[in-house]
Amino acid sequence: MKSVQSTVPTGNVIKNYLDAYHLTQKELSTRTGISEKHLSHLLNGTSRLTEEVALKLEKVLTPVPASYWLQYETKYREAGAREQEPVYSYSKQALQEIAKRFHFKEVFGDLGWNLEKQATEMLSLLQISDFSQFEPTYAALSVSFMEDGGSLEPIAIWLNLCREELEIQNEDLSLSYSARKLEKTLNELKHIAYEGNASNSLLHARKLLNALGIYLVIYPAISNSKVRGALTTYKGNPAIYLSLRYKTHDHAWFALMHEIGHLLLHYESKRTIISCEQDEANTESQETEANQFAETFFLDTTAYEAFCNNKIFSHAEVRAFAETQHVHPGIVVSRLQHEQIISYSHLNTLKSKITLIEA
Repeated sequence: MKSVQSTVPTGNVIKNYLDAYHLTQKELSTRTGISEKHLSHLLNGTSRLTEEVALKLEKVLTPVPASYWLQYETKYREAGAREQEPVYSYSKQALQEIAKRFHFKEVFGDLGWNLEKQATEMLSLLQISDFSQFEPTYAALSVSFMEDGGSLEPIAIWLNLCREELEIQNEDLSLSYSARKLEKTLNELKHIAYEGNASNSLLHARKLLNALGIYLVIYPAISNSKVRGALTTYKGNPAIYLSLRYKTHDHAWFALMHEIGHLLLHYESKRTIISCEQDEANTESQETEANQFAETFFLDTTAYEAFCNNKIFSHAEVRAFAETQHVHPGIVVSRLQHEQIISYSHLNTLKSKITLIEA
């Protein structure tokens, strides 16, 4: 935006038109019925141009429409407001502390912006006018994950970065969301999860979810956020965010089905549900329910218990059991590791790595 000094006041533009039409200020007053005193204030920029004045100018300074004068006046006044707005009352040290707290380096990378520019962009990203408004704006996100070392700032930043990716990563959704249709498509989702290429499987899942009126965004987590996923609403449709915090097929798909569990069991359009890595003792009831939904989506409970009772967890046995469940073997390995039936270093060759999705 140009500064006030380089933006010509509306009154000056009107004067130029008067010269072009060979009209004096007094003649314009006579033709429009605007008093000479008010017109003088208007031409000198000390009075605001109103809709009434714009309509009168439209009739005299033809063919310039009233909308032109009103738009110009709005732009000029906006520039004036920006010029008068204090830049930042923060000291250099305070800005450096804000930059660290709000992960400027991680978010803005090598863009070459100074701290003031980065601060402005971060405020826009967080949709707040000042950093003092961060806590009251995002206080509702203070959930149990904060107790084991997670921070509120990276969670809020990540959520907003995901929001900015919604229309980039997804198709324009023309259909409204239907829980009934989603439930009928779960088997198709499981079939997609069985694909050998982990990254492609998520792209295919996004395409299917878009057809069901659901957004899916994949964006890396901000440091110290411990975020795995989130469920929110965008333009009236549910939106699922995934961080791919652990870049394997099993973690990515469990996180996706965990959020779909929240969508089917707990979705409220005005509430954002955040899923983070937690100790079992800190797990809330809705998180437990979403975990159980994801577990039973992939593995039949009775069949899984029978497999565990055999206590044979070789590569061949895990592959064979995974085949009966029509799931990737990494899903079985991850469940066994999570329940401490096998160590976290065992059978990892059965897992499939996943790269960050660009499309």
